[in-house]
Amino acid sequence: MNKKVEEIQNWYRNERELSNYSIMDIGDKLKNLAEKGLIWVLKDVDITESEEIVVDYYLHKYRAVQIYDNLQHLFPIPPSNDECASTPSKSSKKVTPLQNQQHTLEVRDVKQFNGYQKAKELEERIIELCKNFPSFEFDHIVNQIERSAESIKKRIQIGEQIYIREKFNQYSIAIGSAKETSAWLQVSLGQKYITKNQFEELDNMVNQVIGILTKNLSNIKEKEGKGLDLPSPYTPNVKNFGAYDNALMLVESIYKVTREKAFWKERYLMSKMRKQATSCVANIAEAHQLYIPKKFRFFNDSLKSLSGLESSLETSVSKGMISEQHLEKIDELKNSIRNVLTTKMSKISDEKAS
Repeated sequence: MNKKVEEIQNWYRNERELSNYSIMDIGDKLKNLAEKGLIWVLKDVDITESEEIVVDYYLHKYRAVQIYDNLQHLFPIPPSNDECASTPSKSSKKVTPLQNQQHTLEVRDVKQFNGYQKAKELEERIIELCKNFPSFEFDHIVNQIERSAESIKKRIQIGEQIYIREKFNQYSIAIGSAKETSAWLQVSLGQKYITKNQFEELDNMVNQVIGILTKNLSNIKEKEGKGLDLPSPYTPNVKNFGAYDNALMLVESIYKVTREKAFWKERYLMSKMRKQATSCVANIAEAHQLYIPKKFRFFNDSLKSLSGLESSLETSVSKGMISEQHLEKIDELKNSIRNVLTTKMSKISDEKAS
């Protein structure tokens, strides 16, 4: 990575840390970067949905002035508000936020971290296991479970930095990806692509990674994070969430019905329905992480998958491919999931408003 790009990305992460991730506070900084032709460097940074909207807006508005070459000759990146607040005397030494070690962490060798080692082993085991999956699942379950497993390791790597809030953010994503991985393992078990012993062994590894990350965040919050408004590092067990079990049963029902002879010539519709059903359960699992806005987003994505499945089911009924008996059971599960999610999202909205 270009050193200037990395410098700007680190500067922006620090500004987010200082502003407590408030989009109102960092909006001017994003505009400043856009006007200087550097907003594009944030496309590779993990940012919130609100930030992504603002970045895309400014990238489009200032696309003509973006600078991609010879960045090392550019002027220094803009100072933070804290640095601009006062002008130091010639004899005083200016201390930047990066030099201020309050509320920062010591960077370790991530490869020596047991959480990373477990995540790496989990990914390797899953890749090896997926070699035995049916070929028609390679662009679906195999792709998704390998992606989610890789995400755990990747986010732990990115989380090894000095910024406390960013570490919480990256570990939150890692925890969500771990829970999503567990969901794909359960789907695989349900379709008999893996044995119960294989599931239990890998699911236990997933839980170990979550436990290690949770313990680390708890220690950071208790020690280095004092005075910061950090979320609770403890996440609920998705397997105790009613909509999750029903979503798994929905997947079973969709796979069963799409194996019927009527779907043999409707491969595209069959594949779409399976993806919509499994996306519902995967999003429910991934929603069980630290930050309320992310929970809300993943629950909402699960509802979108349900709506898409509803449309596909209507098409199947119109073509006479699904019996009323099967449709009734699917509708019952679908409605139950939707009711639980909408109730949960309503409570989340109340929490955000309070």
